[in-house]
This record gives sequence, structure tokens and C-alpha cells, in this order.
Amino acid sequence: YDKQIGTSEGEKNSLSYNENTFLLNCKTIMYLIRKPPKDFEDLVKEHFRRRGYYILKACDAYMKGYLIGSLSRDASVTDKSEANATSVGFKLMLAKIVPKLITALSEVGADFQEFQHLQQS
Repeated sequence: YDKQIGTSEGEKNSLSYNENTFLLNCKTIMYLIRKPPKDFEDLVKEHFRRRGYYILKACDAYMKGYLIGSLSRDASVTDKSEANATSVGFKLMLAKIVPKLITALSEVGADFQEFQHLQQS
């Protein structure tokens, strides 16, 4: 992909890669919560209990079309965040995953109340 840097084809491939990676990360989160590595159960549970809100906040922003990777550390929109930058296919796939992700994160005690509207998918 080095030859594609700065080209429209490179931007398109980068966006696709980032979208797929984010979806896989969401699936990995659910798997880790369900089956944490032996002796790391408490660490995994505590990590996702603390970070779950921000994960869901990012999902919400990305479903609204903000560019993946353009949010701040606390998943807030920044001046670098581009609206309408994610693909329709990505938004549809994320809409299918998010209700399951909310369930998994709620099981470890993450704050999800603000994102209940995402379960209406």
C-alpha cells in the first residue's frame, strides 16, 4: 500500500481497512468478555467495565458517519473529525454488532444507559 499513499485509491483502501479493523475489534471485545484468558478474568472485566462507555461512544459516532480514528481519547468529536466519512456497509454491519456489544459490556458493569437508542437496530 506504500505506493498508494496520497492517492484516492489509497484513501479508499485505508478507509475500508479501518472499518474492517474496527468491526473485528468489536467482535474481539465480545469474545474476550465471554472467554477471557485464564488468570486474566478480573483484568478483562475491569478494563471493559471502565472503557465500555467510551467504546460505545465511539460506535455511536462512527454510526453517525464520523471518520474512524478521528475521535479524541474519550471518543469525543474533534476538529479533525469528518462527518459522513464511513461507508453504508460499515454502518449496517456495526448496527448489527452494537446491540450484542452493549449486552456484553453491560454484563461487566459498563455504563451503557446513554446508548440504549443503539439497541433499536
